[in-house]
Amino acid sequence: MNILNHIPKSISKLHHTILPIGANGSYIFTESSKYLDLTSGIGALSTGHNHPKVVEKVKLQLESYVHMPQQIYKSHPIQIELTEKILKIMPNKKLDTIFYVSTGSEATDNAIKIARNYTKKSNIISINGGFHGRTIGALSITSSNLNCKRGIAPLLSNTYFCSDDTKESLDILLMFQSAPEDTAAIIFESVQGEGGVKSINQEFLKYAEKICNENNIMLIADEVQCGAFRTGSWWNFTQKNIEPDIITFAKGIGSGYPIAGVVSSSEIMNNLSPGLLGGTYGGNAISSAAASATIDVLNNPVLQQNVTEYGTYINNALKDLELIQEIRQYGLMIGIQFKDTITSDIVNKLRDRNILVLVAGNNNQYIRLLPPLTIKKKEIDIFLETFIDILKK
Repeated sequence: MNILNHIPKSISKLHHTILPIGANGSYIFTESSKYLDLTSGIGALSTGHNHPKVVEKVKLQLESYVHMPQQIYKSHPIQIELTEKILKIMPNKKLDTIFYVSTGSEATDNAIKIARNYTKKSNIISINGGFHGRTIGALSITSSNLNCKRGIAPLLSNTYFCSDDTKESLDILLMFQSAPEDTAAIIFESVQGEGGVKSINQEFLKYAEKICNENNIMLIADEVQCGAFRTGSWWNFTQKNIEPDIITFAKGIGSGYPIAGVVSSSEIMNNLSPGLLGGTYGGNAISSAAASATIDVLNNPVLQQNVTEYGTYINNALKDLELIQEIRQYGLMIGIQFKDTITSDIVNKLRDRNILVLVAGNNNQYIRLLPPLTIKKKEIDIFLETFIDILKK
């Protein structure tokens, strides 16, 4: 059976010849080969493949119950355990209420709903180059590329894009397109992943925070990809000394299990219209168990130090290579830009030598590295030696 005949061709597959049948740590296995996986499920496998603590926690939960719908019951033990752990990794006590969903796109959609319902305003502003998901609502505020948006208009109305992360661009937008009295939220990825691993500068975010505080506008931090210690702290926005009103999380918090969420203050979350929030699988017990174990693994001080040190190690090893124009590195979230259009060739040559990486950018012009946060130094050295050898040749 050729499975590709039964999967939509519109799903772009970067490594379409590979059929994994198993995985462990930083590696995936086919029938005949093993590959060093620096894609980590597009950043979802923060603890690598089949981390023993995650597997153990999930197996234990399977013996109790699998699913308790949030719209029927008060809560359930594993969700309570997870909630306590997430509250402990929040940067301030104001962020004290969590709504669980299953995907980052759902988190985005619900953040939009919350902001509009709470402020009684309509407009949503996002930053050019940001990616917020693939549902209609999330796509409406996404601008990392056009491939995922072509041919599906009309999208959500009352959405606006700040052309870049400068005060001047935001001022112009608020003056001529989306007046503060009509603006419900400004949403941003603190480090844009699909857009090319580009960090939004602190000066801009502090200014946006000031505008939001003065005009009853919700500041929404999309930490789906850059959160969960991917950049060397639990949440990247804390590195920029801002306090968003709403946070969305997903991907790395669940070690590959589908879980996401929206975090805000009880003042905001408990002043929404009754019935506004819900969803069948939000806070699923198995995914909650995986997330609980993931937080325990990521709270290891040795791992946290490695995220910072290994990221810097990769940067230092590559930054002076002749063909590289720029490396954008934040913890173990890394974008590599070349001086010439060789990205596709490099990705293919790496795969030929059993190393898998991602791409990013509106034309897939950057290599993106999202290795497991549990990766070992010897595995990084395998990548570096191979990558440098390919560039030299």
